[in-house]
Amino acid sequence: MYFLGDIGRTKMRLTISTDGERFAEPVIKPTPPDFDQGLVLIKDVFSQLTGGDKLSGRACFGLSRRVWPNSPIMASLTEVFGEHVSLENDTALVGLGENHAGAGQGSEIMVYVTVSTGVGGVKISRGRIDENALGFEPGQQIINAGSISKPILGRLEDYVSGEAIEKQFGRPPREIVDEKIWSDLSHSLAIGLTNTLLHWSPDCLVLGGSMFKSPGFRVDEVAQLIRRYLTIFPELPTIKPAILGEFGGLHGALVYLRQRS
Repeated sequence: MYFLGDIGRTKMRLTISTDGERFAEPVIKPTPPDFDQGLVLIKDVFSQLTGGDKLSGRACFGLSRRVWPNSPIMASLTEVFGEHVSLENDTALVGLGENHAGAGQGSEIMVYVTVSTGVGGVKISRGRIDENALGFEPGQQIINAGSISKPILGRLEDYVSGEAIEKQFGRPPREIVDEKIWSDLSHSLAIGLTNTLLHWSPDCLVLGGSMFKSPGFRVDEVAQLIRRYLTIFPELPTIKPAILGEFGGLHGALVYLRQRS
């Protein structure tokens, strides 16, 4: 039996798998701001899903680095579930899931970018999370979204994330129905994605996250802008919307455990 967790900044999704191929209906809970509360919740859901049994296999958790910073996460999870615990970036696991079971199937080098509360991304090479020293953070890249005479320097996430948009317009993104606003914001997103494609050179770009729901960014519009900006390559990578919804990280966790078994 495997225990899987996808812990983002706003929600956590927890489930079990008995065969390593499929998982049970996930339990979805708001992510507690406090680590100790989060650990109690994880243990309670695990007990609920297993009927009090101990973990017989491995556990894998995807976790945003913005969640519970400076907390003894790995040590605490190991104490609860034993030595066979894997901890990976939550966006990286979603990208792995999309590569194996979603929109990126068949891609040799795939990039997944999520635009949600924040902005994250991962490069998947030949079915595996690409090697890295410190992780992938395309949302932290510096972009210039102003004019030459009045540059406005900031991180991509500072312009297009749900958190940034709500701060800028004073209301949640789901309440913004003005298409011109989303069109203007799409230019900043396309600039960041163009930079990411130039650096990582994938054959497929998969875009996901809550900011691609309506109202929000449109994959086709963003792709059209990227085609305008990215002219150095003879052809662009395939650009697709993610298809696994909010359970992509759980699909990725299963793949991650199979690759390390």
